[in-house]
Amino acid sequence: MKSFVIKPLSIALLAATLAACSMNAPAPSASAAKAAEAALNNDDWYQVWTESEAVIFDDRAVYVDYLKTGKAPYMKDLGTKDNFGRSIILGLRAEDKGKDINTLTAKRFLDVNLPPATDFYGEIRQDNKIFVFKRYGDMKDTMALGAPIFSYMELGGGPNGERLVFALIKEEKKPEDLIKKFHTLNR
Repeated sequence: MKSFVIKPLSIALLAATLAACSMNAPAPSASAAKAAEAALNNDDWYQVWTESEAVIFDDRAVYVDYLKTGKAPYMKDLGTKDNFGRSIILGLRAEDKGKDINTLTAKRFLDVNLPPATDFYGEIRQDNKIFVFKRYGDMKDTMALGAPIFSYMELGGGPNGERLVFALIKEEKKPEDLIKKFHTLNR
């Protein structure tokens, strides 16, 4: 046989073999995928903006304590500023102090090198507003622009009478599930 026939035939056989092998491989279960996502700690992200600081959290308990006390177990100033001139500071758990900063979820989300979980949730608090997100991309856009492009607002709906701003996509209706989740988390 000539090589111009053997090469395509070999490639076709190789492709068929690989396809057959991949069909026999067990698909990862939904619970295994959820466990892998949970290990990444990529399901939530929180920020508190003041005039001079943007404090970023990857742990809800640390975030909630910070809201009450203005302190976190460990604060790491990154030495950089956001688009509005605020110093970027990570509010971290005490056990995160000795870790490589680039392995922490708060920093990885900031650097856009960690995919968010499918059930992502985020909050940004600024003055008398709470921005609420169900998509990481909307949260990143808000960080760059200062507010979501599309939103649904509840005046005085926050735990202390804050204005709630729920980020939406263009044609999205009132985000009932996100509103419910916010109120459940912020009782």
